[in-house]
Amino acid sequence: MFDQGKASSDPIVHAYGLNAWGIHQWYIGNIGEALRFLTEGDQIMLSDLAGREDNPVRHDLQLLMAGVLAEVTALHGDVEAARALLDKLEADAGDAPYAVTISSAIAVRTAVLVGDPDWALRAAERGIAVDPQFSFVILGTYQRLARCWALAMTGQNPAGAAEEAERIITARLVDPPRSCVATWHGLLGEMRLMAGAPTAAAAALDRADHFLDTHGQRYSEGLILLLRARVLQALGKPVTEVRAAAEWARELSAERGAHLFVRRTEQFLAELDQQLADH
Repeated sequence: MFDQGKASSDPIVHAYGLNAWGIHQWYIGNIGEALRFLTEGDQIMLSDLAGREDNPVRHDLQLLMAGVLAEVTALHGDVEAARALLDKLEADAGDAPYAVTISSAIAVRTAVLVGDPDWALRAAERGIAVDPQFSFVILGTYQRLARCWALAMTGQNPAGAAEEAERIITARLVDPPRSCVATWHGLLGEMRLMAGAPTAAAAALDRADHFLDTHGQRYSEGLILLLRARVLQALGKPVTEVRAAAEWARELSAERGAHLFVRRTEQFLAELDQQLADH
């Protein structure tokens, strides 16, 4: 699609090619490159927007690509800009159920990567409210998983939230494997950790690694590596082992342009240093 888009005289076809290549870069974890191509594609799309009544397929694709650009912007480290993009997407969605579902689903995916449970819960509840029948299955799955994660991370029955999340993951994302399956196993590990079950958390991260290795969707790999370091700490492993795991998360994230995870890892390392100083 990228090659065909480059060769096309139609700017929209050209934009589709750029977006497809940007999504591919996101998929393999090259966040800096993903942002570059998605931004270029978005600029072309903005010059010729389609109304839903005129071209519903193209209109809905515009919404989705605007959301993906916001998510990648956050991964690249500019959370404030990502929030602004998602706020605009939410405002543009109005009360149209599918548009609200898209804006909510992308917002919750972004919020969990940022580590903001309040944001995740607000966005999840907004999306679930317009589709209580769970009509938009995959997008609705992200919303419901994010609600579980947010409840767990705010201490609201984390064990129960993790159990519910695991049921949803198994029912909706595993067979056949769906997008973000590795990410949600990683976040399940974080929920298990919040519930005081580091062994179960480690098992969830092992599943995340399995899906990373099998399907290669690596945009969240830096976060999964950081969560591995946190689990090692909770299991009482030596500080040198914990630090090495965190430093690998930071190094890989920096190499790929996932500066969000660089910052989150640096915060963890600072907390680790403080704990050592206190003792």
